[in-house]
Amino acid sequence: MKNILKFIIFIFKSVFPMVANYKDNKKIREKISKSKGVLYGVSNNENIELEDLIKMYDETFKKKDKFEDKAKTNIVSVSISITLIMGASGFLSNIKDKFCCAPWISWIIFGIFIVSVLYMLCAGILVIKMLINENAVHVVSLENMASGGEPLREDYSICIENNQYMNMIRNNYVYTSYECIRNALFFLLFALIFVIIPI
Repeated sequence: MKNILKFIIFIFKSVFPMVANYKDNKKIREKISKSKGVLYGVSNNENIELEDLIKMYDETFKKKDKFEDKAKTNIVSVSISITLIMGASGFLSNIKDKFCCAPWISWIIFGIFIVSVLYMLCAGILVIKMLINENAVHVVSLENMASGGEPLREDYSICIENNQYMNMIRNNYVYTSYECIRNALFFLLFALIFVIIPI
């Protein structure tokens, strides 16, 4: 019974990756609100040098840039969607001519095509949403930088953890976008098989 339930959950997440993305990101945002820093719970954390924390801090910004670059390349899915919509009439008329004796097949292919376009659009919307809404970063305050010492270490610790969480959210958006593109290509392939089938 557990295996069947796991399989159903897997299918649901595969078909609706944006739902899983929303739930996962909601959990991460809750962690951000309760952040205690990367030093919390680490034994002998006083041995960790400030320079090491600064390197970790800088690394979170580099990862942010990488996720944003991936997101920008994913925007091409929007262009693909527009191309698909433009060529839809010829595509569907070919299906209609081929299966004129079974019009219900034409409606099924039409539905598959629409689902594919929706997945492509969803992929584009996700990465655009990531670039616009998820561009926040946590920076060390100037006041703490001026004071130096332990407050500065604590500030770096919290900023590092929060930036890592934000990068996880960005990663979820990019990954979900790829999942939507994968689903769109699967449905397109299915529709293409009906077009080229030698009947």
